[in-house]
Amino acid sequence: MTAALFESESKNDLKILMDLAKKLGIRARYVTSKELEEHVIAHKISEGMKTSGVSRDEIMKALGK
Repeated sequence: MTAALFESESKNDLKILMDLAKKLGIRARYVTSKELEEHVIAHKISEGMKTSGVSRDEIMKALGK
């Protein structure tokens, strides 16, 4: 699967893109900024699960605690 993300200040421009996607048979939907943020975080966690072990101290340091 390949995905694209469009961001615009113009709701009308985004509507044009959504209508075009529908006509082309491309699945499209609006997402909130919160949904996008959660997706990015989940992706980063998934990437991190593939790395070697990290100590608790390193995690706390990265979190700034």
